[in-house]
Amino acid sequence: PLLAADRSPRWLAGAGRFMVRMVMLSLVLSIVAVLGVGLLYGYRYITAHPYFDLQDIRVAGNHRLSNDTIMKTAKVNLGLNCLDMNVGEVKNRLDANPWVDTVIVRRELPNRLLIDVREKVPAFWIRQGDGLYFADARGRVIAPMHPGEQASLPILIVAEDLPDGPEVLSGILKKMADQQTPFTQAQTAWVKLTSAHDIEMYLDGAAGGKGLTVKLSMDRWEVQLERLKVVWRDLMRRNEFNAASIIAASGDKIWIQKRHAPEAG
Repeated sequence: PLLAADRSPRWLAGAGRFMVRMVMLSLVLSIVAVLGVGLLYGYRYITAHPYFDLQDIRVAGNHRLSNDTIMKTAKVNLGLNCLDMNVGEVKNRLDANPWVDTVIVRRELPNRLLIDVREKVPAFWIRQGDGLYFADARGRVIAPMHPGEQASLPILIVAEDLPDGPEVLSGILKKMADQQTPFTQAQTAWVKLTSAHDIEMYLDGAAGGKGLTVKLSMDRWEVQLERLKVVWRDLMRRNEFNAASIIAASGDKIWIQKRHAPEAG
């Protein structure tokens, strides 16, 4: 009997503590539920409040793409709630445009959206099938050329299996842009990277409009270009430049092919 009497108060104390814990747990869950409902209603309130409606959308860095095209692609417009808008989705939609290289999308509360675009720059036209496409300085296709689009770009022709082709192309274009070549991109009608590992450029605006072909080895094009510049200046000095139809590098030498003299009639 004494043992039973000792156990009874302990059992009652344990049951009391359990009930207290259950009550506390119920209170905590109730508070969490109330807070959750409050946050939900609060979120719905601020994402519908006109204070956060977009009143200013600023687009920067674009040249080819119009502001209207960018906004339509991004699916944003004035009046859209700034907080309800998913900035990540806006960026993904713009990234999908073939002319967009990089884009930064940022919102400034309460009502402004900033879109900073960096576009791809076309350097060539390249043929694929029956179509003509814009390509960048590394020869990567950007987008098809549509009727009505205009640009003065050289045609690019690239042989297969030339892993160093992109580096050579971008390198020669940079030399042109930095005025380190005796010819310009505007004078260039076409550029070929051949299976013989040569780079050929036809300059239709050179040699008094008669046209000139320049050939360099892709392996040593920078060294050969410097030698070609010396020969180029020498031909100009001797007034023999217009008589040349091809200036080509072969090993450590530069050779010149002259035009055929017109036959006497």
